[in-house]
Amino acid sequence: MRALCKVLIAAALLPAAVIGGVMVFGSTPVEPVAWKPSPMPSLVNGPYAKNDLLKNAQVYGTYNLLQPESIAPGADGLLYTGMNTGEIVRFDPANLQVETSPQTTPFDLIANTQGRPLGLVFHPDGFLLVADAIKGLLKVTLQGEVTVLSTESEGVPFKFVDDVAVSADGRYAYFSDASSKFDLNNYVLDILEHGPNGRLLQYDFQTGQTKTLISGLQFANGVTVSKDGDYVLVNETGKYRVVRYWLKGNKAGTHDVFIDTLPGFPDNIRTDADGNYWLAVPSLRDPMLDALADKPAVRKAMAKLLNYVKFPIKPKAMALAISPQGTVIANLQAQQAGGYYYYITQITPFNGKLYLGSVHINGVATISYPLSQIGQ
Repeated sequence: MRALCKVLIAAALLPAAVIGGVMVFGSTPVEPVAWKPSPMPSLVNGPYAKNDLLKNAQVYGTYNLLQPESIAPGADGLLYTGMNTGEIVRFDPANLQVETSPQTTPFDLIANTQGRPLGLVFHPDGFLLVADAIKGLLKVTLQGEVTVLSTESEGVPFKFVDDVAVSADGRYAYFSDASSKFDLNNYVLDILEHGPNGRLLQYDFQTGQTKTLISGLQFANGVTVSKDGDYVLVNETGKYRVVRYWLKGNKAGTHDVFIDTLPGFPDNIRTDADGNYWLAVPSLRDPMLDALADKPAVRKAMAKLLNYVKFPIKPKAMALAISPQGTVIANLQAQQAGGYYYYITQITPFNGKLYLGSVHINGVATISYPLSQIGQ
């Protein structure tokens, strides 16, 4: 019996010993930066109060639309998306189901980037601009030709190209490199480090040159241009905020904070016909991560453990509309775990509906445009 007790005690202590050994002797490229997060806003009252307005969203293509992060409407009335296979496909929003397989969406293959296409938008000349996390900024024609436009800025290679927007005249593409240090498979490490590794970039179609508009961002993510073309918005995911870079006027060439103190990690952002911004929030803030913001040594130990355990992500279904003044004017959520389309990474307004994409969930979701919410 005494021998058995010794075995049980040893078994109980083994995980702690392993964890301690990893923390002391393990290695990690993460060099955490101390910072002070903004307060977590209320989810009970105010603009982010819990609701179930997304609960009845219809989900399609869970069999064959594989983790479609971004959805781009084409001039042909079809919707285009990129998948985790590297494929870019188009589908008809009026025909989202195969009769004999309701969760299969008919689509046409346009191209395969041989990378991971994330954000995508149409250029005024009719081709797709694709932010490919692996390959860089791409031009993809509807005939399937893939051209690499940019892979670095000012001598610093891209590590994780995330989203893209285009000016109304088609001269410039604005896009984000989420991190110049960590790639798509290690994005959690960038959030944990909280270093200044993200950039907002500009590609000039006339000169073929790329320049950095803003450096030092914490996980630069979704990008969109204002309706009037006077500024660009870029989501600073790790700081729970959206940053504005001015293109015109007295503030041209400077940047400021457009909206701060978001309840979660913002992903892609898109401008609607009225000039409002639809912002996807795939995951809520983690209280433990915020509590450790000023404890870089502890976060470094956590980073070492991520070689062996998965960082817990708390998925969320949240779609926000924000006015040009930076005020939340629509808040759509769903609460029941597993019973809805969650981890939403983009909201695309199109023909009276919202189309939702996800980088982690298969299929696309759609819901009627919530006119009753807008402006409240």
